[in-house]
Amino acid sequence: MTILNHDFLALTLANPHSIAPFELDFPSGTGVVEDTGIFRLEPHQAKQDISLVLSVGVHGNETGPIELVNELLMQILSGRLTLGIRLLVLIGNPVAANAGKRFCEVNLNRLFHGGWQGYQGFEAKRAERLEQAIDDFYQDLDEKHTKLHYDLHTAIRGSEHEKFVVYPYVKEARYSKQQLSFLAASGIDAVLLSHQATTTFSFHSYETYGAHAFTIELGKVYPFGQNDLSRFTQMESSLCLLLEEGTFAQSEISLLSIFTVLDALIKDDESYQLNIAEDANNFSQFESDFLLSSSKKSEYRVKQSGDAIVFPNTNLPIVQRAGLVVRPISAHDLSYV
Repeated sequence: MTILNHDFLALTLANPHSIAPFELDFPSGTGVVEDTGIFRLEPHQAKQDISLVLSVGVHGNETGPIELVNELLMQILSGRLTLGIRLLVLIGNPVAANAGKRFCEVNLNRLFHGGWQGYQGFEAKRAERLEQAIDDFYQDLDEKHTKLHYDLHTAIRGSEHEKFVVYPYVKEARYSKQQLSFLAASGIDAVLLSHQATTTFSFHSYETYGAHAFTIELGKVYPFGQNDLSRFTQMESSLCLLLEEGTFAQSEISLLSIFTVLDALIKDDESYQLNIAEDANNFSQFESDFLLSSSKKSEYRVKQSGDAIVFPNTNLPIVQRAGLVVRPISAHDLSYV
């Protein structure tokens, strides 16, 4: 079998449930399609000891990053880009991608780090399979080897910061200066420092393997063919430099707006509501004492002017998170490694 026209996305969408593994050669290395949407590439000559996971389409309707990474793969397979590091590409949820839906049964990005064990169905099995692919990819690497996982997304709603990153919860609260500088050079506007362990894909790679791992939001959701890939130019340039040379593009961390989580808003009753516009942007800020949420059981008032909301959503079951309240902090206040 082969990848017709070097189009891994087309192959994946044509075989959304499974595909027999096969190997192939390309000008700068060898590759193995291990399963549908799972493609490992090994360079003939590694420039650096770096193993990079690029995951896209964990939510099936977030098509922009899928098209971006597929274009990078086309450049590698055709020889226009010379691969200099190990690479694993994962198209997370091809069934949902074909359906133009975020997910089919369960939000796949809540099923990692073993979260799939409490569920049945396609997404649960897919989360288990994707975890196995990463486990195989990182297996037997020594401590000096740099492990990376960039999980690329786009958001349902607009944002005051178009491109932003969720930095997984770090127990000792010491953050990678190199990686933050790379994100700044890649066109990222803001970084949200996660406040607790989660079952997201990026947290799984960080917690299990010690990888530098991030959930990277690159703008808004659009259908296949309607994405303006020029909006990803900085990210594409940084990834090309990393893929070819094993070098991290760098820029000033001061270019990033940094946010820390103050509180999680939890839907505690069917009467629960957020007192914001239906189309309110991520990182919308509020004045002190603003009644942000209320129900028959509770209310939440903003504690300090400038506090903002991220990921607001009340269309979910009771006891699930309806949003995060976040506060801007200075990059100078962080501890770095």
